[in-house]
Amino acid sequence: MNGVHHQALTQMMACHTPQAGAMLYHCDDCQTDSTVYPSCGHRHCPACQHNSNRDWLALQQQKLLPVDYYLVTFTLPYQLRHFVWSHQAWAYQAMFNAAKQTLDAFFKRDKHLGEHNGLLGVLHTHSRRLAFHPHINLVIPKRWA
Repeated sequence: MNGVHHQALTQMMACHTPQAGAMLYHCDDCQTDSTVYPSCGHRHCPACQHNSNRDWLALQQQKLLPVDYYLVTFTLPYQLRHFVWSHQAWAYQAMFNAAKQTLDAFFKRDKHLGEHNGLLGVLHTHSRRLAFHPHINLVIPKRWA
């Protein structure tokens, strides 16, 4: 096991236990003593990050569109990325055209979708790790009756 992983697990297992230390509290009004065991504070600890996770999820839910929609992603195959890096303007336009033509074909074949569609497309050129990874995310609203 990697040392970083071992350290993280050790911290999480000690979370809210005497191994993490103790904080002693005394209330002068009611003469009550209490002992509280601190959290580990590790970013992967489910106990410590519960509130952070809940807050993050609430923020993400506020970003949702007020309609039902499909999210479709078209990703460029790894083998073509070097070529696209050298021909970006042409290749990105070709990716959008291919995505639109593919979706138009789906809409024409499916009676429930209807022949006319609306969509919003966003080009992303890099992954979260900043590696060159061109892909298009398309938001397609569902039709309502």
